[in-house]
This record gives sequence, C-alpha cells and structure tokens, in this order.
Amino acid sequence: MDIQARIPPAMAAIHYFILDHDAQEEEEISETPDPNPGNLPAERDFGTLARGPPNRAEKARAKEKRDQIAQEMWDSYQQFWLSVERTLH
Repeated sequence: MDIQARIPPAMAAIHYFILDHDAQEEEEISETPDPNPGNLPAERDFGTLARGPPNRAEKARAKEKRDQIAQEMWDSYQQFWLSVERTLH
C-alpha cells in the first residue's frame, strides 16, 4: 500500500515535468493552427477520438469546462452543508 499510494503523485509530477521541459511539444502546439476556432466540425465533436494533440482552442474549452464543473461541485457541496447545518439547528 505504501508504494501504491505514491504512484499517482509521482505520475502527476512526471507529467508536469514533461509539460514544463518538453520543448518539442510546445513547438507542436504553437505551430498547429486552429482552422475553425471556436467551432468543432461534426467528426471532432465531443465524444469522438481526437486526431492529434489538442490545439489551444480545445485546451481553453477544456479548462473552461473543468472550471465550470469544479464550481458546480463546490456550490453543491456548500448547499449540502448548509442543509445539514439547518437540520442540526
């Protein structure tokens, strides 16, 4: 268990190290133009497999969606504890 518990943080550290130090990936991302910014063609709609690395617009959409989900989870969590607090008092 001690080793298994250390694997996810180690993998995350490796992931972020690669993102910080892999110049080739940064070049690929910056050289990949977004032919249709803000719009996904039907074959690249959510739920399909991507054909290559994500471009900046896709990363921005993913970040926005991730932030939206996190905010909704936080709001739900706060509402839950407010209802628990009201029940206890």
